[in-house]
Amino acid sequence: MALVETIRQLWQRKLLVGIVLALAIAAAIFSAYRVSSGGLENRSLAVAAASSQILVDSPDSTLVQGAELGTFEALATRAKIYGQYLASLAARREIAKLSGVPARSIATAGPFSSATGQNAYSSQTSEERAGELLQEGAQNRLVFTAQEGVPILTVDAQSASSETAIALASASFTTLENYVKSLEADGKPVRQGVTVRELGAPEGGTLGGSNNLILMALAFLLVFGLGCAAILLVPTFAQRWRALDDVEYADAELGHDHHGPVDLHNAPSHGYDPTPLANGEPRDHIAPHAAPSR
Repeated sequence: MALVETIRQLWQRKLLVGIVLALAIAAAIFSAYRVSSGGLENRSLAVAAASSQILVDSPDSTLVQGAELGTFEALATRAKIYGQYLASLAARREIAKLSGVPARSIATAGPFSSATGQNAYSSQTSEERAGELLQEGAQNRLVFTAQEGVPILTVDAQSASSETAIALASASFTTLENYVKSLEADGKPVRQGVTVRELGAPEGGTLGGSNNLILMALAFLLVFGLGCAAILLVPTFAQRWRALDDVEYADAELGHDHHGPVDLHNAPSHGYDPTPLANGEPRDHIAPHAAPSR
């Protein structure tokens, strides 16, 4: 019965309910989107990511021909050095040029970047990675990780779109390849003893952003519920407040009538003796009429 009465009271205030409904819909929309010059823009911390792997190899290919342990370890160490080079300013500018992304919008970190937390990067959620992007003040991020004892360099790229993330990962390999070809040792090109190979094309996708519908539903229910509660409670509160005011006013009037001063001049004269008793107490009885004299 209480539910029926509640619905009935809300139905009697359809205009207010309609206003609350409109506010709830607006709150749901703006909880997941924001207005920009191009229309509605997603508020979520979803980021696009792409990854690729680069093999630091010898021209004869250690994967096919095999190699001595010392050569294998030397290539693994070289992979770390190449990863740190890709995190440098010069490499960042080259990557930006090849990918068409402004260099100032790219944050890079290499194997020897102590503040990066390389070991924890793979276990981070998309929200944590996006939060780090915001802290770094960059829209794009490149992390180069060299595996211990293996001549493989992993490239992790993050951006607002998967296309840009893939372009950054691809440009990283091209930059490293050009760098290796330009190196010389003892007057001889280093490429005669080492080369880099891309282990497959970069692959990317979008991380996070699946909680938009949940946020919108929660915002709608919260605003609509609070609005309906206000519609039901505010009139009751106001009515109760007025009732208490009326009671206080009535008590004040009764108190004035009972304890106000007595007007002796307008008091009825028949049978009433206004003179006090001998002990000073007022007379509160009606004096009897005197018997007529005979």
